[in-house]
Amino acid sequence: MPFMINQELCAKCGGCFVKCPNRAIVQRGERYRVTEMCCDCGACTDFCSMRAIGKGKQRAVSDNRILGKALKDKLHLDRHIVAMRFADKPLKGVQVEEGPTFWCSMCGDVLEGNADPLFLTADACICGGTALMGIGARKSTKEQRAESFPVFIGEGKVYSSEEVLNKAGRHFPFFNKKYGGVIIGSFEHVDRPDMILFPVNGHQMCMLSTAYAFDTGEMIMGNSGTAACLAMTPITLLNNKPVFTCGDHGARTNMRLKDEEILVSIPFRMVSGLVKNMDRTIFAQE
Repeated sequence: MPFMINQELCAKCGGCFVKCPNRAIVQRGERYRVTEMCCDCGACTDFCSMRAIGKGKQRAVSDNRILGKALKDKLHLDRHIVAMRFADKPLKGVQVEEGPTFWCSMCGDVLEGNADPLFLTADACICGGTALMGIGARKSTKEQRAESFPVFIGEGKVYSSEEVLNKAGRHFPFFNKKYGGVIIGSFEHVDRPDMILFPVNGHQMCMLSTAYAFDTGEMIMGNSGTAACLAMTPITLLNNKPVFTCGDHGARTNMRLKDEEILVSIPFRMVSGLVKNMDRTIFAQE
């Protein structure tokens, strides 16, 4: 494990168990121990006044190429994996997306094999979803805003009214910081992303959720009824939790999803633990 708890020093206060952002510390009887979900962040050491938590014998895997290949092999994925990394400016060698485009269209391109990372800003995106996923909203006039409403508001559209549209956003946490943009590319080509996402079928989703619950006892929850970017990004990034969604009409179309596919997003720091746990569950017997 990246970190281990010295049981002789441990006061069994539970501080590390409560504060671990990756849910990697579990209680077994009166003892607390670190599981495979440990991402080597070291947050637990800040809350241990007994200094009972020390380095383990190995580090968590953080190589995106190794983790990407492992996910594809273990889940038998036939699509590429999208990686997202939020930043105030594009990293060296990453081109800025000029747009106009949609976030979901860019993800769809990556899923189908376009691996080159691009830096998406709010100005390049013609969808208002960016306002609730951490990179702000594209500047528009009142006239432009009014012209866009009939596209998705009204009978036979997505929402019955503007009030209902605005209500949907209240179910999700809000970013305290607005980033300059987000790097979107293939998992193998984006080092240390904040999150990854990809389509799965029911069997693959069951494999992932079982690996997540194996030590943590927690469930992967789903969100539906609003835009895919909103249903996934805030919870994955701000609450550090995996989530799944069937997406919305626009995202499913732009990502070219098949009828049987749903989307799952995972915080990068959890990927290493999930990969390890997939070899420890009932699905490993298949």
